Amino acid sequence: MRISKEPEARKQEILETAMKLFAEKGYEKTSISDIAKEIGVAQGLCYRYFPSKDILFQTAVNEYANILVDKLKTNINIEQDSIKDILNHMEVLSESTNDTYYDTFHDEKNKTFHDLLSLSICKKLVPVVVKLIKKANVTGELNISDVESYANFCVYGQLGILTDDNLTPEEKNRKIKAILFDLFKL
Repeated sequence: MRISKEPEARKQEILETAMKLFAEKGYEKTSISDIAKEIGVAQGLCYRYFPSKDILFQTAVNEYANILVDKLKTNINIEQDSIKDILNHMEVLSESTNDTYYDTFHDEKNKTFHDLLSLSICKKLVPVVVKLIKKANVTGELNISDVESYANFCVYGQLGILTDDNLTPEEKNRKIKAILFDLFKL
């Protein structure tokens, strides 16, 4: 007798299996049928949770981006810490090789996956940075008139450094922090 899983557990199993197969075979060479076969379920069950392979993939990108943004916010208290304290304590890179989808997003044949992930993370971080700058304006730590533009620049402007394979994670962290300290005149 087959034991059925709770919907959220099944959905997560499909996501994780898909990302594993995308890493092994590549996105283009993996079908919903392959995913269903790997799990041992009917293909229709996969479609019940994800109407297409693209939606499944977008869900995984969004989920992983949420995980990484939450990790970035771990050592900071957005409500209480100053911008200077946040910059001193923040970790620019939050990924680890143990993360659920790390292999998929860092495989050389999946470079576009990593680019999509980076943009998704940026999109999620901009509102956080807007909130930080507004709070710093209120406390007098900063005097930024165009908060949205500064927030976008702070977040999206890091991508060139973050994607530079010639820099170590420590160098990336140091360079980004130095630029942000200069930008905010802290």
